[in-house]
Amino acid sequence: MKVKDTPENTLERLIIYLKVLEALEKKNIDFISSEDLAKNCGVNSAQLRKDLSFVGSLGTKGVGYSVKSLKFSLKNFLGRAQEWNLILGGLSPLGIFLLQDKILQKEGFYFLAAFDTKEENIGKIYNGIVVYNLNQLPQVVNVIKVDIGVITAEENPEIFLEAFINQGIKAILNLSKVPLFVENQEIKIENFSFSMPLTKLSYFLKNSL
Repeated sequence: MKVKDTPENTLERLIIYLKVLEALEKKNIDFISSEDLAKNCGVNSAQLRKDLSFVGSLGTKGVGYSVKSLKFSLKNFLGRAQEWNLILGGLSPLGIFLLQDKILQKEGFYFLAAFDTKEENIGKIYNGIVVYNLNQLPQVVNVIKVDIGVITAEENPEIFLEAFINQGIKAILNLSKVPLFVENQEIKIENFSFSMPLTKLSYFLKNSL
């Protein structure tokens, strides 16, 4: 099944299902009914079954879902059963935090290099990860396989986007303050900032008064 065959909303729910299943496994829960799993995931059982049909996973009547088996199926479907190599563009407090934090490594995402345009940042090392000049990107990607580019630049994030795309990187997470877009449908950009969900909450509070 191609990426375009899976609706964006379905994909987002599948990611939630995976996180819930991982939490259930840590609690040593082996099986769970579709009703209980749906409740834990904030959906109804019909929606849950419809979403899981994309994965091809079906529960057992009278038993429900095997937590371990369904988690394994979801990880395979979502590409989480393998490791992915990341590079970072634009050194910033957020970028430094991501380089130093090891939570992403536990999820299978590994930063291998970082890039910046400011001379004072070139050559710095965070958690064993070297900060290179952005103009060194072609040489670095010839040595390491890069799957995902992460942009945390506080200024001119489009410079890093263009550089990443020019090196054939097709999956980009943009954590800068400026949303970035391209017309090329073969390139996937995820724009995210903490203000986005906070704005949703502020809208909810404003309109619930």
